[in-house]
Amino acid sequence: EEYNFSLEDRLRRAYKYDYEKKKIEESKNLNGFEKKSRIKVLRRDTEVGIYDVYRFWNSALYGDDTIAQRLTHFWANHFTVGGGGRRNFVIGDLIYRVIYGNLGASFDEMLYRVTSHISMLDYLDNNNSVGERSESARWAKQRGKVEGLNDNLARELLELHTVSSLRGYTESDIREVAKVLAGWGANVDSLIPKYKREQRRQDSSPGSLKGFSVEPYFKHRAEPGSKKVLGEKIRSGKKGLRELTNMLANDDLTARHLSQKLALHFVGEGVTDNEIMSIYKVWKESLGDLKKVHEEVVRVTALSSVKRFLWPTTWMFQAIRVSGASFMPGFYGEIERSDISWEPKHLLEEIGNSFWAKRQPDGYSDKKEDWISTEHFDRRIRIATRIALSSPSKSGEEIANLHDFSNITKRAIDKAKTQREKFVIAVCSPDFMEV
Repeated sequence: EEYNFSLEDRLRRAYKYDYEKKKIEESKNLNGFEKKSRIKVLRRDTEVGIYDVYRFWNSALYGDDTIAQRLTHFWANHFTVGGGGRRNFVIGDLIYRVIYGNLGASFDEMLYRVTSHISMLDYLDNNNSVGERSESARWAKQRGKVEGLNDNLARELLELHTVSSLRGYTESDIREVAKVLAGWGANVDSLIPKYKREQRRQDSSPGSLKGFSVEPYFKHRAEPGSKKVLGEKIRSGKKGLRELTNMLANDDLTARHLSQKLALHFVGEGVTDNEIMSIYKVWKESLGDLKKVHEEVVRVTALSSVKRFLWPTTWMFQAIRVSGASFMPGFYGEIERSDISWEPKHLLEEIGNSFWAKRQPDGYSDKKEDWISTEHFDRRIRIATRIALSSPSKSGEEIANLHDFSNITKRAIDKAKTQREKFVIAVCSPDFMEV
């Protein structure tokens, strides 16, 4: 609970860090060394992201809901939010409160919550999107400036998050979606001061930052009037976004696109049309009930004979769990604030599969060919070596026998000279990396 920060607390910490950091940097009473020291202390006192990374490790290694964790990783990649800057204060909230917290909800609920989350609005620049006929745009014009729409989130909402390019939407549809989204969002560190200015502008008593932070909408930046997306009329105002996401979530192409993507991720590249269709039918019959869809994904995966090449993080966590290695401390009384380090974050970056890294909106690939380069394999060997040095309770031979490895792999393990080499060969073998 100590590290389970609310979204409001995260935003206040991000704002405090930005505000106090500027004061330190602009101070004329401090030398360079003193400024660096104070900023370091400030960062430690306001830090959030590193605890989210620890939670990511802790949940994967020590949690008793590993299927839910794997599903969370899938959706956190589907709804990619690249790290960097103050977004690292809120990515954990997107992953754990919004995605993990809605694994048993309907897809339309998850889609709305993700789309309206400050991390997504910030990442895809919707904070810069202003309705061309909005009050804000008119004010800007009076000052000789120009404000307008940014269609980054609109484009990805259609192409990646829902219907896919197969829906045949047009540039006009993208523009109309951008109009629906106009008025939503701000930079993470500027949300609080912008919220306060909004309250003063309306000359009203202060509202709830807690409620506003969940749905950060600025009416004066929104495009007035109804919009038309894929032939459907979307109402004006804040409720228009929910209307839009519900429409997209319940589109047949969304069901087909996501059924295929779930099957590819969990079953593997050799997934059959029948396996995809089985997930699709459950999606359609349940109207996107993710609990039922996920149950079908697990059932199809368990029965399938298709091999899937594991993501680096999936492989790493399974290697640690299977071997019983003491690779990373958990939260069960084993770690104090003074012990917190950046190693867990650095390891995710080293292995090339961090959800807090800067990345493209299409997320990490599910194709084997994108993960089997010499560089990626070398990274796995380095991680496997570190796991081998972390007191694993099972040897390479035991892992091979337990999981019925091929005779080729078993012979390779037998020929290794040291226990460390045997372990590395076992967990870096095709039998372990592709299951």
